[in-house]
Amino acid sequence: MIGSVITTRSFLRAGTLALGLFTLASCQTDDFKPAGSEGAGTATAPAGSQTGLYNQTLGSGPVKVAYLGVRRADQQSRQADSEYRDGAALAVNTLGSDVVTLTMLETLEKPEAIEAAAKTLARQQVSLIITTARGAEFEIIQRGLGGLQVPMIAFQTNDVALPPDVYAFVSSPTDSLIESASFAMAEGASHAVILASSPAEKLEADRIARQVKAFGGKVEPIVELAGGTLPSKALASWSKADMVVLMPGVKSPGDVLKKADAAKPPRPGRRVVASTVLTAQDLNDPKLTGSIVCRYDQNVQSRIGSRYMASYGMPASAQAGYGFDAMAMAIGLAGRFGEVAFAPERIMSPDGFSGSLGVFRLEGERKVRRNCDIFKVAKGSYVFFQKAPPTL
Repeated sequence: MIGSVITTRSFLRAGTLALGLFTLASCQTDDFKPAGSEGAGTATAPAGSQTGLYNQTLGSGPVKVAYLGVRRADQQSRQADSEYRDGAALAVNTLGSDVVTLTMLETLEKPEAIEAAAKTLARQQVSLIITTARGAEFEIIQRGLGGLQVPMIAFQTNDVALPPDVYAFVSSPTDSLIESASFAMAEGASHAVILASSPAEKLEADRIARQVKAFGGKVEPIVELAGGTLPSKALASWSKADMVVLMPGVKSPGDVLKKADAAKPPRPGRRVVASTVLTAQDLNDPKLTGSIVCRYDQNVQSRIGSRYMASYGMPASAQAGYGFDAMAMAIGLAGRFGEVAFAPERIMSPDGFSGSLGVFRLEGERKVRRNCDIFKVAKGSYVFFQKAPPTL
């Protein structure tokens, strides 16, 4: 536990935007303890049953926490589950084997199997569940808990509707664009236009628009592209905007900007905000040079990479970072508050937490907010520009 309070963070220059400033007191150590003699073991040993589902317990602390994995048919999901789980196990082995007891339980992707697994965890009286569940599976777990109100940390994004007591934990491309827009405003932008590729993407664009307005900026009506071209109605205000936000679904965004700028010259000094899904062709497009991009995955190797490699024989992925951070948050809260650690006001503490993916906070409507490193597009790649600040 860090005793000092870290100074306030904001990308936004003082006086530019009316954002409230927060202080952050981390519940994890910045160096996550020395790795030399921790003896972090792999968490992937199966339970020895015919199905090969894992069932393992780590740590011997008084606070009981569960990792509930749902085995999917596709290999990509199963690999992600393995990495989330290994990250969580590494956190227990390096941070809190004397603080928590972690039960890692895997279940088949069947309602009756998921409910049975939840009943097992209910009998163990776990206080928190970290899970790869999704969709209707959350309600099945809650039913299996038999009335116990156990909060869940889900490897889902803010874009997904979640039931009560379930907290999103994964940052999405939309979250990235919100942070990038914040940085663009710190550089002086104040009037945005957001380009979306579909009606569904317009819903996410609306979330960005609300945030830009909350930061004190102005936003034009969200533009849905028709065949890669701005509608004439949208062109009327094109030269007013000093920030263009490109939603991830926009194809060939450089061509879109080129056509629009030819029809209506852009405002001088305009910033372009993009996501990490740009293609190699996009990255080499002169129209996107200087685009602002937020990346959440840059801290992982420097924070836990060496000990993750020593334990699992591979580089730490963003999924491993999310697993580590969810468990590290649980350990930090359990070490401070014991059995009552996971009340909503503690999980959503405005102080926030520090992890391998940087500083994060769970806030209103059980959403996650996370800081990020800022990159700019140049010479066909994402070029590092500014390190993530130490506070939210």
